[in-house]
Amino acid sequence: MVGQTIEAALTTYSGRQERDRFASWRENDVAGRFIVDPILDQIAACQCLVADISTLNFNVAYEIGYAIGRGRRVILIRNKSIASDETELKRVGIFDTLGYRSYENAEELYRLLATLKDFTPLSIAISPNTGAPVYILQLPFNIDAQIRIIARVKKARLRFRSFDPSEQSRLPAPEAIESVASSFGVIVPLAPATMQDARVHNLRAAFVAGLAHGLDKATTLVQAGDDPVPLDYRDFIDSYRHPEQLDEIVERFALEVTDALQAQSRAEPPQHGLLASLDMGSSTAENEFVNLGEYYVQTDQFRRALRGEVRIVVGRKGSGKTAVFAQVRDHIRPDRNQIVLDLKPEGYQLRKFKEQVLDMLEEGTREHTITAFWEYLLLLEVAYKILEKDRSYHVRDQTLYEPYQTLARIYKEDGYSQEGDFSERMLRLTEQITGTFHASHPDAQDLRLTRQQVTEFVYIHDIRELRHQIETYLSFKRGLWILFDNLDKGWSAHGLAPEDLLIIRCLLDATRKIEQSLRPKAIDCHTIVFLRNDVYLLLVEATPDRGKEIRVSLDWSEPDLLRDMLKQRLIYNGLNRSASFEQLWRMICVSLIDGEETSQYLIDRSMMRPRFLLNLISHCRGFAVNFGHDMIDADDIRKGLDTFSTDLIYDIDLEIRDVLPFAEDVLYAFLGQSARLMADDIEQVLGGKFDADARAKILNVLLWYGVLGVVRPNDEVAFIYSVNYDMKRLNALLESVPLDKRSFFINPAFWPGLEITEQHRLL
Repeated sequence: MVGQTIEAALTTYSGRQERDRFASWRENDVAGRFIVDPILDQIAACQCLVADISTLNFNVAYEIGYAIGRGRRVILIRNKSIASDETELKRVGIFDTLGYRSYENAEELYRLLATLKDFTPLSIAISPNTGAPVYILQLPFNIDAQIRIIARVKKARLRFRSFDPSEQSRLPAPEAIESVASSFGVIVPLAPATMQDARVHNLRAAFVAGLAHGLDKATTLVQAGDDPVPLDYRDFIDSYRHPEQLDEIVERFALEVTDALQAQSRAEPPQHGLLASLDMGSSTAENEFVNLGEYYVQTDQFRRALRGEVRIVVGRKGSGKTAVFAQVRDHIRPDRNQIVLDLKPEGYQLRKFKEQVLDMLEEGTREHTITAFWEYLLLLEVAYKILEKDRSYHVRDQTLYEPYQTLARIYKEDGYSQEGDFSERMLRLTEQITGTFHASHPDAQDLRLTRQQVTEFVYIHDIRELRHQIETYLSFKRGLWILFDNLDKGWSAHGLAPEDLLIIRCLLDATRKIEQSLRPKAIDCHTIVFLRNDVYLLLVEATPDRGKEIRVSLDWSEPDLLRDMLKQRLIYNGLNRSASFEQLWRMICVSLIDGEETSQYLIDRSMMRPRFLLNLISHCRGFAVNFGHDMIDADDIRKGLDTFSTDLIYDIDLEIRDVLPFAEDVLYAFLGQSARLMADDIEQVLGGKFDADARAKILNVLLWYGVLGVVRPNDEVAFIYSVNYDMKRLNALLESVPLDKRSFFINPAFWPGLEITEQHRLL
């Protein structure tokens, strides 16, 4: 149906225009086949690609990315009469941020084509990132293959940036383009059709792969077996049958990237406008480890962590936990007399430990087992870090030589933990414990392990001798730091079972045991565990002696701190260090929008999270660069906010779903509502779908996440970040107003995405 409409429109075009400007590419008769070379040659030779996305598919997504990479103008069109999944288009994130034009029939499509005059492509003026030259499009789930790919990239000593679906729900086109364009190599693992969210991921993968090929980047597409790529893409794909084959695939890729790095010219890149070449860093700390220290704002929370005054750092998603993790590590690690253990497991390994090991345990042995597992794993990692850090140095220091050799001998008693990164080693330990148990009890079904059996299965090394040799070696050092991030990554707060909270609590107990064992030896040891706020609150509720751990919260409440963060990133781009923020800001953005100062306007719509603010500015800058503007103007801000608001609804909806699964998509209930809502309005909006108890829980969560604010008697609005994230204080404000006069205000960050119009915005 789409093809017939397109062909009819082109027939009309050739009959009414002086010359044919458009040629069509018909889908091949053999379903699933894609004739690669001819169509890519035509794209490379043309000025413009018009791509129909009425029904998204792998081939067209690839061609769109390829055309952008080759510097061709891309026009996306969509037939409104075709039933399609609007939600899928938004979840992918790429195509709606590129923008598309709609048509219903051949005549409308003809008029659309006839009005196309400007074939100027998207501007891609991005400097190569030599510090982190690899970009990885991560799978929706951190399966073994992905763990192995990342471990091999690390082993090749290549730093990488990534798109992580567990951190970001959508991949906007400007972010994908910037990430690929600044890379020397791109790895795209394809999701098997049986994986949840595989189609969304593979559409992103097709676009990223096409973009990387169009930009002539070293590109590796990886899939298990022959699923899911169309047949004629086999030349582009590295297929593997066994995980071990990934080692060779990544090795070839690493050589290509290394060659590209060595061939990189040292000549100065061509000068573009300030806005086009502006590098504000990534909104995800994992993607800016190399440069983060150049513009990191050293808050009091960071300094307390650096002094070792806290054991837990908590914060909302996007508040900067991983940035603190990286900066504490990078400040301490250069000191050769400090051993820094920086650990970042994934929820996948912990879930596997729970599924494979905890089910075998008696109720009374669980806490002992998990604590023993963590203590043993941490001691192994300390030994691994010591042997890695002093591999060359101990030969030149006679005081370290004998302790090093003794520790190396004990550590290498078995070969399971010699290769890979921490995630692989942790997974291997879990599998080895499980394998040992099943080998000893092949017919066991309901058997439960005793404490003595647990000790035999967990401790493969002589634990006392291992601990003694570590303590002996550390006596020659100044101290030990254990930093633990990502512990709650991939876990939903609502989905956390008592066993999950027990795993976290036992980790804290194990680190305390290590600290206490080192203290009599005068060895300074500090542990910092980084947790999401909601997970920490559940942990406190489930812990009998709550409040024992010293913590610090990273939630932001001061706009000036966010301005300072932006200022440091602007200075990083070579702007005048002595200039004020206002002076620097006016170099890249207009001063006012709708009578409001623009930086405050954007901060007010960022929900006071650094990641959200950087994402919002990135969207606005993207529109300004695409339209050739020298600075971000008011229209760019409106367009950027519209895109950002759509992303934000997805992100916050996922956070709410984690806490209240029954409230999924609850934000859309506010579509088209007034910005200010009375208590009765909230009841009416939610009443059709939720009972009274559910409505109360949803309202509490909407206040907690800053979706709604409480309107004070003087018409000022108090959001959660306006009251220092004190939920009791916010509830007290609410209860101080009679029920019939209570009113709420929807956060302006959600207005465009929820289609709240101008007349609805006035208080």
